[in-house]
Parts: sequence; C-alpha cells; structure tokens
Amino acid sequence: MHLALVHPSGQPAVPTAVLVAVLLAAVVHALWNALAHSITDRLVGLGLMGTATVVGGAALVLIAPAPATASWAYIAASAATHIVYNVLLMRSYALGEFGQVYPLARGTSPWLTAISAAVFAHETLTATHLAGVLVVSVGLASLVLAGGRPNRDELPAIGAALLTGV
Repeated sequence: MHLALVHPSGQPAVPTAVLVAVLLAAVVHALWNALAHSITDRLVGLGLMGTATVVGGAALVLIAPAPATASWAYIAASAATHIVYNVLLMRSYALGEFGQVYPLARGTSPWLTAISAAVFAHETLTATHLAGVLVVSVGLASLVLAGGRPNRDELPAIGAALLTGV
C-alpha cells in the first residue's frame, strides 16, 4: 500500500511502511532523548546508550551480511561522528534545559540538510520543500524561545546544542 502523495519531481509515492518506520523512529528518538535528559549522571547515561547500541549492533551482525570492504571507512567515520554527537548532546543537557537545547539541536539539521542538498547534491528546493523546512524550524524555534529570549548564561548550552545539530 502506498500513500497518495503527489511529488513535483514525479518520484514514486512513499510506501506506507516506510512512513510508519520513519515516524516510529522519530518517536523512539524523542523518547530516547527524554530518557537521556532524565539521567543525572551523564557518563552513566552515555554508557547505557552505548550498551543499547552494542546490543542492537550485535544482533544485526548475527543476521545481516558483512558490509562491503569499501564501506568500512564510511562506517568508521559514521561511528566517530556519532560519538562526537552523543558527547555534544550530553554536554548540551548538562549545560541547559532539555526544552531549550533539544529543539535547538533538532532544528539546526533541517536547514543544514536543505542547504547541503542544494549546494552539494544540486537538489532543487521547491517552495514546498522550503516551506516544510521553515515550518519545522519555526516550530522548534518557538520551543527554544518559549521560556523567553536566551540570556548570556545560556550561551554555552546553546553553542553545544548548535554543534550537536551540525
């Protein structure tokens, strides 16, 4: 079954299973971040997240074929990037309020992805694409600013959250 999405590029509709998987991943990701924020010892939190990743990865190793040799450098770069991401995320949570740093970290990447797609992949960003990015970003920015304009003391948390988004 496919959703009846009409895309200006003429690309095929998004399969419902893919849409459900993406939405489920978004919910699990948000729950994971809320749980990570609630753990007071950030090192313990990072360790628990790492343990869950190792267990999930071990299960995949048992059932999936080995990656192609040419992909190992990308796997290593991805793993290193993810470690930096987790450290910055934990630093954001240690420095700031979850309701401020989480939406900022999440709201940075849609713009960076759209800009990168246009510049490096020569994607054509239609008004609809830009409107979607704008709606997501404005919604997340409104959460960041819900407690008022950030003050000077919050700049380290904001910096860490922005770097997390990058």
